[in-house]
Amino acid sequence: MAQQSDSLEPFRAIELPDGSDPISKGIVRRIRSNEGTMTVEIAIDGLGEDLAERIVEQVRGAALALPDADHVRIEPVRDADKEVELPTVDHVLAVASAKGGVGKTTVAVALARTLAARGVDVGLFDADIYGPNVPHLLEDVDGPVLTNEHGQPVPLEAENGLEMLSPGVAGGDAPTARRGAIAYGAVENLLGQGDWSDRDVMIIDMPAGTDDVVGAALEHVPVDGAVFVTTPFDASVDDTKRTVDLFAENGVAPVAGVVNMNSFDCECCGERNRLFEDPVDIDVPVAHDLPFDRTLQRAPGGTDSHETIDALAETVESFIDEVLEDVPKDAFDLRGLPRASQTRQLCDELAAADAGDTVRVVVEDPEWVRDALRSDAGELLADVDREGIATTGALLAVTRR
Repeated sequence: MAQQSDSLEPFRAIELPDGSDPISKGIVRRIRSNEGTMTVEIAIDGLGEDLAERIVEQVRGAALALPDADHVRIEPVRDADKEVELPTVDHVLAVASAKGGVGKTTVAVALARTLAARGVDVGLFDADIYGPNVPHLLEDVDGPVLTNEHGQPVPLEAENGLEMLSPGVAGGDAPTARRGAIAYGAVENLLGQGDWSDRDVMIIDMPAGTDDVVGAALEHVPVDGAVFVTTPFDASVDDTKRTVDLFAENGVAPVAGVVNMNSFDCECCGERNRLFEDPVDIDVPVAHDLPFDRTLQRAPGGTDSHETIDALAETVESFIDEVLEDVPKDAFDLRGLPRASQTRQLCDELAAADAGDTVRVVVEDPEWVRDALRSDAGELLADVDREGIATTGALLAVTRR
């Protein structure tokens, strides 16, 4: 950091639960001062909301203690420590569930093939080091994976320009007992070192569970969003909810859920039969119901995709177009801050604005922030307009009275 040592002392005085401080821990990344506004960039990905909120407010108080600090602006830094760089990939989406056997690979392959058939440049990465099944569902690709002149693994190409890498074609199908860092290292070597062409989206088929490869991938790979897959069984739903929580704690947006194998179409009369009557809720914005379908199991996705996979592909495209679009230059991106801290920052921005001025911000939960803002700063508030829609938040225009 370029700041002088004496300007960092108020931040070093903050004691974190493990006895360290925000400077040594790397939470406070950068401090900028401009005409009385002190901007502090912080990295709080992966912290629980209560702890993150406490740290943010302590950092805000420390910044106010700096000389000439009339106004403090806290800016969250996302993906600050991601070690896997994918320079030719625009967006990364995971297909995940802690429960095995729910159809993650079927959904991942079907989604990848369907998006590719719709003209999207797609990469498909099989992160299941323990049971890589993607190659079995992509019948038009055949290994082994070769390397280019730089020693990078070259993805195999399927129909419609879909590129794929999997341990199943890079290292054979033999069972593996690799765990922890060794298992993730095998995944990272393929994903991060792969010679991917320019891709609009990379879909990662995650293994079951919430540790080893999954935890390491969330820590090191810049995952933008996730599709969660479950069956209607209570155990599967509970495990998938834990996966949703794990991804949320790591700053990954929920794109959609897929409830798999909750129904089937009778081969005699064509009537759809539901196996479970109770609705399934896994705490995601959009849920798609995928019936059991023999054709889908054999060759998921492509130009003859299932209607549910088509709907899922539309949800994913909307997420990419609306949620992951660039934040306007005149807007503050508060995503990543706890909701209470987002409201506090908005209140501060309103207080520093002139009457009639509009502050534009991007937040994850616009309704919650809007209600809290009306409660906490109603006397300053003239109007709140939602200018954009998104699965993980919205662009708000907040006008001072």
